Amino acid sequence: MSVSNYCYNQVRSSSHIAELSPLCIRHFKENSHNIFEKRLQSPWTKRTTFQKRSAFQEELNLYGIVQFKKENFAEKRDTDDTTKKEEEKRKKPNFQELFKDPPQVKIMADGWPDKNIYDPARDKMFWWRNDPVLNQHHEHWHIVMPSGEHNGTSKDREGENFIYMHRHMLARYDANRWCLGMPLVDPLIDYVHPIPEAFYPPPFLSQSIDGRPDGVRVPFPARPPNQVFRDIVTMGDDNTETVFAVKDLTNILDEIEIWIDGKTDEVHPSKLNLTDDEATSLGGDIEVVLHNIGHNMLGYIMHPYTLHAVPSVLVGARAGTRDPLFWRWHRHIDNIYAKWQNLLGPRDFSDDMPPVTIREKDIILSFTDILLEVDKSGVNDTWVKYANEKFGGKYFDKDLSNHPMVTKTLQTKMKIRDYVWLEDGQDHEKIQYLYPRDWIWFVRAQNVSPKPVTLTFRIWIAPIDLIDKHAYWIEIDKFKRTLGPYEKTVVSQRCDHAVVIRKPAQKTTKQMDDTAITPWQKEKLDQFNFAQVAEKLFCDCGWPYNLIIPRGSKKGSTFKLFVYVSDGTNDLVRTDTQCGSTLLCGGEKWTDKVPDIKPFGYPFDRPFKDGSFYKTFQGMKNVAHTDITIKWVEDFPEV
Repeated sequence: MSVSNYCYNQVRSSSHIAELSPLCIRHFKENSHNIFEKRLQSPWTKRTTFQKRSAFQEELNLYGIVQFKKENFAEKRDTDDTTKKEEEKRKKPNFQELFKDPPQVKIMADGWPDKNIYDPARDKMFWWRNDPVLNQHHEHWHIVMPSGEHNGTSKDREGENFIYMHRHMLARYDANRWCLGMPLVDPLIDYVHPIPEAFYPPPFLSQSIDGRPDGVRVPFPARPPNQVFRDIVTMGDDNTETVFAVKDLTNILDEIEIWIDGKTDEVHPSKLNLTDDEATSLGGDIEVVLHNIGHNMLGYIMHPYTLHAVPSVLVGARAGTRDPLFWRWHRHIDNIYAKWQNLLGPRDFSDDMPPVTIREKDIILSFTDILLEVDKSGVNDTWVKYANEKFGGKYFDKDLSNHPMVTKTLQTKMKIRDYVWLEDGQDHEKIQYLYPRDWIWFVRAQNVSPKPVTLTFRIWIAPIDLIDKHAYWIEIDKFKRTLGPYEKTVVSQRCDHAVVIRKPAQKTTKQMDDTAITPWQKEKLDQFNFAQVAEKLFCDCGWPYNLIIPRGSKKGSTFKLFVYVSDGTNDLVRTDTQCGSTLLCGGEKWTDKVPDIKPFGYPFDRPFKDGSFYKTFQGMKNVAHTDITIKWVEDFPEV
């Protein structure tokens, strides 16, 4: 029997679209006459199995099957008056009656539960997940890099960027956990058994809810331990209920993994090739379907089949990173993408080995405050002249590890500030936040060719125990320089100009709060379409400067510092210090290309040769690496 006949037989025996198989829903959507709008070609709508509860023809219209083949519909389905009357009398399930809201979690006077249940002071990563600027970055990224189309155009490489930006956050989160002696994030791969972690949002964190009076905000609900994935129902804009089923989430995961394995099915009729060009297709599919549905299920995990329930922080981007479950879900998401990268195999760098030599002893770090003591004018050229006099020239081949201006230890400290919850109820609270000691990168490099060379310096770090795991490397910066024929020079870069951070660097508390999207700012932004909003907020998108490096430990944590010098003539890396972060947030204008033609995460976008970092880059003259320490100290001078 053909798919068409099979599905029409289902229509004849069914009175609700909810009773059709997912295959038939897809078939009708993909073969009806009026379904060729771009919005109906997205992975979300092609594979959705959501259930609508209203009269069948209305369900079809609401579902997007607006030009159903009426002649076949009439032939295949009995539509006599008796059946119609029965359908009209059919009572919609009252989900609020079937599943009452669970009782509210008991909260003490300070807004937290009993300390025996949860004590934020004992949560070793509370300060990091709840950093306001971290949450602002995540909120901005999802606004600046939305998955939708505007005038038929998507943001360049958005799906690939989605995977990379979240991997970047995960690597930083795990690096901080490693510094504290904590286990790495455990991916949330089990959709069946109870989830042991609880989450209690900060008392001052609140949200506005559609349908509530203007200005009325409500708290985000807490999530006690041992909750499980369950089917949920939500109310759509068209006042119809939408059911998200756990079994569908499992099916979606299976379909994606089948696609990664090089096979095809009804959902993925085109083969996923093992080439870099497929990164955006795979990343977008994972994001829009599995990632989004999973987030909604986790966000409403306390409210199965309850309409108008208040969602948790996991539903939106504004506060999701505060919940430990965010990181477990995203490690699961990243591992799916990493499976495809592993199938690609190790990268061959033979086509990207420019005629330049750098050595381990050529990687030099100096604290900015110490440099200012000896050469205040150096700030004008980022200490290029000073570096070439003190580190280059006759000192070019000298090991400078014991030089008084050189350090192998970067420093961080914890500060306290009065934080105002600008996006919430304007409450004041004393919070702790991380802050780094400002430093300058110096790299000695030699052009070994008789022609000028344009180079891109790519700087990465990783916890020393994780260097053989490519997804755990952290990209800090990349910048472009040109060297003359046979030139030996010292290139430099300020850490507060790093391509990864939001620029200008947010060093003061006022600067940190400038990127908060307050309710009155949101009201102004609501006047524009999402593409215009993305452009307007681009300059506020980027990693927080205060979190540019992990905190380290009080005794010092060892990291591997790695510099890869790639051919800068064809990678299109920007040379200016444009606002925002072009590394994480793409191009400033909606139609701008990502300012680097290399894959996101290059050269750590593939597994290592024989699983070894050292084997992968062994013998390459254009790379260098050294061990550094990151130490959490009491205080240091700020500049």
